[in-house]
Amino acid sequence: MELVAENAIDKWRQLIGPTNTLVAKSEAPDSLRALFGTDGTKNAVHGSDSPASVKKEVAFWFEGEAKQRPMKTTAQLNNCTLCIIKPHIIAAGQAGMLIDLILQEGFEISALEMFYLNKSYVEEFYDVYKGVLPEYVPLIDHLSSGPCLALEIR
Repeated sequence: MELVAENAIDKWRQLIGPTNTLVAKSEAPDSLRALFGTDGTKNAVHGSDSPASVKKEVAFWFEGEAKQRPMKTTAQLNNCTLCIIKPHIIAAGQAGMLIDLILQEGFEISALEMFYLNKSYVEEFYDVYKGVLPEYVPLIDHLSSGPCLALEIR
């Protein structure tokens, strides 16, 4: 999950609490680690502690070819559809609310990943709409203007 906000790292670290669950329970009882952690290892969540750590950790988990990633996709690729949450929804901070609504309607989200799409990739993806959809060029520009979330919905 990528958190986007002013001072996001500090806000996230405050929300998750101290690394050790026992310390979190006494010093930050409302923190995620105090509420959901069990010990120093199973402390519920991780949060990068600096911009340098963010870059290193994001590269480790998400960059490179899918076959080289340490985490394999959870996508099941059957009885599903693709949902793309577009950049304006993410920029408005409404992605979580939209995901909540999808889940409330009884759908399962079996895979989710954030992508930054370049124009050539978006053009290839929407090639079937070229010359058909009057909004083709603005759509290409919009989808390549910021992050998108791709969800496999079942």
